[in-house]
Amino acid sequence: MFALAVCCFFYNSSQAQGGYVLVDYMKIKPGMYDKAMECEKIWKEIHMNRKQQGKITGWHIEEMIVPGGTSSEYDYLAVTFVKNWDDIGHLWDNWAAEQKALPADKKAIVEKTDTYRDRVKSEIWREQDGIFKKDFKGAKYVVENFFKVPANGWDDYLEMETRFVKPVHQKNIDMGNRAGWVLGFVVAPQGSDMPYDCSTVDLFDKWEDIDNEQDGKAWEAIYPGMSNAHIGHRIESTRTLVRTEIREVVQATD
Repeated sequence: MFALAVCCFFYNSSQAQGGYVLVDYMKIKPGMYDKAMECEKIWKEIHMNRKQQGKITGWHIEEMIVPGGTSSEYDYLAVTFVKNWDDIGHLWDNWAAEQKALPADKKAIVEKTDTYRDRVKSEIWREQDGIFKKDFKGAKYVVENFFKVPANGWDDYLEMETRFVKPVHQKNIDMGNRAGWVLGFVVAPQGSDMPYDCSTVDLFDKWEDIDNEQDGKAWEAIYPGMSNAHIGHRIESTRTLVRTEIREVVQATD
């Protein structure tokens, strides 16, 4: 997931082994960008403390690049990683004590969080699978593809992602074209009105790698002679691409 894409969705190899990801989608109020980012720096301190206590495994901010603009639904994502479902229920335990421990000036900024931005929505994702380059520490850019899987189509979709396409992702990583790949599923909310129910997250160290022409060489190396038409059918027949987002990691606990 998330996802997970999740999702961002400074992923590490320990976080892509069935962990959960809480994603808060944020919209900055007009003229409040600098204030919002200053506020998130203090939230970073809080989350670093939570990580040291073992409450979370990581946290970061992903700023939207594409799509962007005033009409965008949200401007950035606050992404929190935890080991298991129970950890989500205890994220805010002892919050009063954590807030009280802040210096007075920082506490005053945190108390005004809602003045700087609105939380548009929140989602919980589960990370299903992931692969990463050797000695992976984090990635600068996140490309998340949101998908809708047809009814009774999950077996075909999972086979496509984990058996057919995953080896190509690994080849791209081996060739230095990307830093990692994550597959995730939405846990909550769910329902027929949800536009997507899963995503894949491609992780990149450099902007130019996002549109790297070497991807075709990776496909040829894994499936020599296989036509683009056949590849497209194997992929597109299993899900509908709802949208793709490009984001930059601008703050993180790691």
